[in-house]
Amino acid sequence: MIFIAVGTTLSGCVSTGPTQSAVSADEAKKITEVITKLTKQWSIVHTTKDWDFLKRIWADDFSYIGADGTVRDKEAELAYMEEDTETLTSASCVAFNLRVYGKNFAIGNGDHHEAGKDKEGKPFSRKFRFTNVWVRKQNVYGERKWQVVRGHASLLN
Repeated sequence: MIFIAVGTTLSGCVSTGPTQSAVSADEAKKITEVITKLTKQWSIVHTTKDWDFLKRIWADDFSYIGADGTVRDKEAELAYMEEDTETLTSASCVAFNLRVYGKNFAIGNGDHHEAGKDKEGKPFSRKFRFTNVWVRKQNVYGERKWQVVRGHASLLN
């Protein structure tokens, strides 16, 4: 009985097959465009220092696993990023794929490249691979906005 209840609850937001989404192709395309734009903006936050953008797209229950394996909640990840003494001169999302599982649920993954100078002034160039779980959540004003609830990054070089 529990399995049936869970299956019924999730039936509106899970994939119906390996190449199908629980939403129409047009809706999946619109969702992909929105989340791709948000992801690309996120990828350059270290260069723009637009921490308010992250506060908007990270859900209150957000948690992130950094490349070093550290798990941080929204508050801790924001503090970590704001206190970072590195200077990024370039950052970009060079590859991004999104799988839309329903009108309120999607998972994205891709590659992020960045370059800059560390706190000692030494140049660096890094590549990461990331996965983010997006949920369309209703805010206090009744608006439904896409937010990240979970994320992970792995260092590639």
